[in-house]
Amino acid sequence: MPTGKPVTVADYIAKWLSEQLEPHADAIAKGAVFLEELSKQIHAAAENAAASLQGPLVALSKVDWADVKRRLDSLPEKSKSAMILAASSGWFFGWNDSLEGVLTLVEKLDVAGSNDVDGILVKYHRENFESSVRDLIEGHPKRAAVITAAVQAHKTSTTDGYFLSIPIFIAQADGLLSEISDLQSPLSAKGLKALRASLEGDLEYADLLYPLLILGELDFLKSAAERKIAAGASGQAFTALNRHQVMHGESWDYGNEINSLKAFSFLLFIGVHLPLILKEKSDSENNHRPLR
Repeated sequence: MPTGKPVTVADYIAKWLSEQLEPHADAIAKGAVFLEELSKQIHAAAENAAASLQGPLVALSKVDWADVKRRLDSLPEKSKSAMILAASSGWFFGWNDSLEGVLTLVEKLDVAGSNDVDGILVKYHRENFESSVRDLIEGHPKRAAVITAAVQAHKTSTTDGYFLSIPIFIAQADGLLSEISDLQSPLSAKGLKALRASLEGDLEYADLLYPLLILGELDFLKSAAERKIAAGASGQAFTALNRHQVMHGESWDYGNEINSLKAFSFLLFIGVHLPLILKEKSDSENNHRPLR
């Protein structure tokens, strides 16, 4: 009768595995060496990655996240106020820039006086001109040729160039607004009323497009009678960039860089910012649409 520790199922399995693996002992040994070397390489790579991340992680740890949240929370309201201030001087800007770029611009305008607006927005649009042109052309490739022609005229930095760029920028903005809003003559009195009606329904998004709601009140769209009243009230000639005066040949001295950048900013607002906000609005509505 056999004596000693009883043989278990585990013993049989262990014996069987040993018999199966014995012919491959050399390969297994080499594999173990390989795995050990691979483990060392992985560990070294991890140490290198940790070292490369140390700087950014330290920088992130120093960010005042409470201040970041405060800035973001106040952005929509401040952006609306900044857009109104800019529009009152004939300027437009959108949210197609980086978040930091938009925040910085809005915060500058938040503490600016009316006399500072031109300087702030000339600098902003000069610095972002090339990227803004790319955004326009990428969004509206069929208009690339005419937009590029106006851009090239603007970049000559001459009065002659500005005389050509300004009406093209304005005309393309007109066309894009009609195309995007699906309204005929959206800058006419009737068109502006319909445009406002289409945008006012959602206050959150209407605030981001607020300059379009007050277009009829701006110097840019003032009628001849309104321009006369404005000149009489100020005691000075009306010299603001005015769409009607440019497009109908009533003005002959509009050719300068500031006016060209103002016209470009309007085109950018219509061609890039407006579609961006309308897409955000559509996506938001689709995400909250109840399942059927």
